[in-house]
Amino acid sequence: MELCKVKNSRFLLFCALIASVVVITTLSAYIILVKDSSAREYKTNKDNASVEQLLGQSIKTADTGQRYIVYDCSKAKKGACGGWSDRITGILTTLVISLLTKRRFLIKHEKPCLLENFLIPADHFDWRFNKSILLDRTSSYQDLSARESTNLRKYMSGSLDINTYFKHDVNFVRMNWDFTEEFRKRRNIEVEIPWMTKLRYTDMYKQLFKFLFTPSPLFAKELNKLKSQRRRPKLACAHLRLGDNPTLPGDDYRKSLNLDLVWNYLNTIDQKKYDLFVASDAHHVKEMARQRYSVNIIDSPGNITHIDQNNGNDPGVGFLKQLTDFYTLTTCDVLLLSSSGFGMFAAYLRDTDTDLYCLRSEDIIPCTRNALNEIYPGQVLAPD
Repeated sequence: MELCKVKNSRFLLFCALIASVVVITTLSAYIILVKDSSAREYKTNKDNASVEQLLGQSIKTADTGQRYIVYDCSKAKKGACGGWSDRITGILTTLVISLLTKRRFLIKHEKPCLLENFLIPADHFDWRFNKSILLDRTSSYQDLSARESTNLRKYMSGSLDINTYFKHDVNFVRMNWDFTEEFRKRRNIEVEIPWMTKLRYTDMYKQLFKFLFTPSPLFAKELNKLKSQRRRPKLACAHLRLGDNPTLPGDDYRKSLNLDLVWNYLNTIDQKKYDLFVASDAHHVKEMARQRYSVNIIDSPGNITHIDQNNGNDPGVGFLKQLTDFYTLTTCDVLLLSSSGFGMFAAYLRDTDTDLYCLRSEDIIPCTRNALNEIYPGQVLAPD
């Protein structure tokens, strides 16, 4: 199935202090503290309509049709684009750059496949790249991923004119990092892009993703196939990211997961009410889940394939499987996460902290979307 071809008193005082420490220590395994956000007023999920309006107005202002900022993950340029969460953060950052420079935002995504094979523009905005825009226009390509973006940060925060950085008519940008905190340092950012200071990371990513993307007919068909496996009213899910393993050799090393904690937790799920879905980057983990919960498991077809490393697998089928897993995680009634931007982003789109749990080395704890990066430090998707 070649889909790519389809287009985280002193004594009394001392006693009180000790008691406080004990209480805090006891509760810490169950309560995730969210950073104080009193300095900034955020919109809530009830403001979705007004957020969409702000997004639309921002993009319309930048949509001159003459100059462009293009998120680039094309086959024309060598090098990695990163995993799915890397690409989403890159798309978000590139979109904001386009708004700051008053240029039209487009996406050129060809690795491993055309993004529009699976995700197409939602009703609000057409982001698809067409090479015809290059006619009679100057162009440039800039790899601004990770370490390559150091110089750009000065322009992001507003100390320099960002327009002097992007000089050509069509600017192709490869990006895999979130620059929201740099953008929020800009002197007039609340005027330039109001939603940049009004939304938390969680809601910002959710709103932008839904503003830009909707499943293509092909992808919608695949999602329906997975839904057809359902036999119970609720769905419990786990995303278990191992890193370097026999399924994806050469992938980044990560701390080993205590899978016994996972299976013990899933054993507490009422299997008369819940179907189970386990997404992972390791075949043997999925096989262990299937053997333990064969009656309840649902799964997407195809081999596990990293979006940047196909390892001999069909890249189109691998990308489709990854997106199917991702979208399924966003719909789970119970969601258990491990350290991964992929799962964190799915939790953002899931849009609730109810029955959200985080796997750590020693336990599984209830968690919240706005505190995920405190539990899993180092991930690009960060809370406020």
